[in-house]
Amino acid sequence: MAYFKKLKADLAAAASGGIITPEQADKVWQDAYARRPMAGFKAVHFIAAAAGLFIALGFILVAAHNWDKLGAMLKMGVFLLLLAGVAEAALRLDEKPAAAIPLETLWFFMPILGIGLYAQIFNLSGDPVKPYLAWAALSAPLALLSRRPLAASLNSILLFTVLFWGTLNQASLLSLTSGYGRPPQPLWHWAAALAVLAAGAALYPGRKTGLPLGAACVWTFIMLAADTALKTGSGTLLLMAGMSLSVLWLAWGGPADELRTGLPLKIWLGSVYMMTFFWHHTAGARELFHGATWAGAVAAWVLFAGALLTIALRGQRLLPGGKQADMISKLLLAVSVLSSFLLFGADDVQLKVLAALANFILIAYGAACIVGGSENADEKAINRGVLVITLTAITRFVDLFGGLLASGEAFIVTGLAFAALAYFINKGRKALIEAAKK
Repeated sequence: MAYFKKLKADLAAAASGGIITPEQADKVWQDAYARRPMAGFKAVHFIAAAAGLFIALGFILVAAHNWDKLGAMLKMGVFLLLLAGVAEAALRLDEKPAAAIPLETLWFFMPILGIGLYAQIFNLSGDPVKPYLAWAALSAPLALLSRRPLAASLNSILLFTVLFWGTLNQASLLSLTSGYGRPPQPLWHWAAALAVLAAGAALYPGRKTGLPLGAACVWTFIMLAADTALKTGSGTLLLMAGMSLSVLWLAWGGPADELRTGLPLKIWLGSVYMMTFFWHHTAGARELFHGATWAGAVAAWVLFAGALLTIALRGQRLLPGGKQADMISKLLLAVSVLSSFLLFGADDVQLKVLAALANFILIAYGAACIVGGSENADEKAINRGVLVITLTAITRFVDLFGGLLASGEAFIVTGLAFAALAYFINKGRKALIEAAKK
C-alpha cells in the first residue's frame, strides 16, 4: 500500500505543478489501483467464496450418505458431469462475482474430491504428491481464465506447499533428500521441483514478484541446509547463503525505486538480528567444506556473488531520502553479506566482532530511518527506526546484564528502567513526528 500512497502523492504534486490535469491524475491513480492483486475484492466476495466451500462440503456429505447405493462408473460419471457443469457455469457467469466466486471456489476444490473418489473406488496407493499435482493441473485453467485473483492465489499456494512438502518427503517424485541411508535422487527430480516452483510463480496473480521470489529464496535455503545434493554442511557457508538470499529477495522483491517496507525488509532485519547472538557462541569446527557437497559450496558462492553484484548495480531504497540514503542502504546491505566471512576459521574474538557488526547495522539502519523520516515527513520511517533501535538496545541489555537479575529487587529496578526508557523514547518519537510535520 505504501507504493499507492506514494503514487497518489506524486500524481497530486504533478497536477498541482501543472504537468497534468487533476482529472488525469485521478484517472491514472484509479487505473493503477484497480490493477492490484486484490482489486475490487470486498467482504461480500469472501462470503461468496465461503459459500462455494460449503457447497463443496455439502456434496461430500450427500455422496457419503448415499455411497453404497452408487456404482463405481456412476460415481465417476456423476462427478465428471458436475465438474464440467461447474466450470461452464463459472465461465458463463464470470462478470457476476456473486455467482462466479462460489462456482470458482467449488471448481478449485472439486478436483481433489474427484481424485480421492477415484483412489477409493479403485483402491489406489502410491506417491503422496501426485494427487496434489493433479489437483493443481486440473485447477490451472481456472487460475488462467478467471479475472479475479482468488483462483490464481489458491493455485500458487497449493503449488508452493507441494514443493516444500514434496522435496522433503522421502517417498515423493519431488524428493530431493539424498541422505538418511538412501541413494542420491535422480536429476529429473530437481527438474520436476523447479517446474513446480516456476508454475507457482507464473500463476501468482498481479504479476508481482515479491512473494514468489520469497518462496524461491526460502526453498533454496532449505535445500542448502537439508541433506540434499546442495547441502552446504558448513555453518559459515549457510550463513553466507542465507544473508545473500535475504538481500536478493529484498532487492528484487519490487521496483528498484520503491521504498522497501514489507516482508523482505523484515526478513533481512531478522537475519541481521540473529547474527547479533553470535556474541554468546564459542569458536568450533567451521572448516570451509566440512561435510559439504561441491554443488552446495558452489551454490553458496554464486548466491554471494549475485548479492554483491545486485547491491552494486541495482538501486537499493531501504531508507527515505535521496541518493545519500540509497548509498547508506547499499553500504548496510554489503556489510551484512560480507560479515559472514568472519566465520571462516573463527575464534571467539571474531564471533564477537561479527555480533558487534550486526548490532552496528541495526543501529545505523534505525538512526538513518529516524533522520530520513524527519527530513521527509515520513512518520512510519521514524517509528520503524525507533522500534529497531529500541529492540536492539533491550536485547543487548538482557544479554549483558541478564545474569544479574537474581532477585526480585533487580527485576523491579529493571522494570522501572524499561518503563522510563519507554516513556522517553515515546516522547522523543512524538517530538520528531511533530517536527517533521512542520
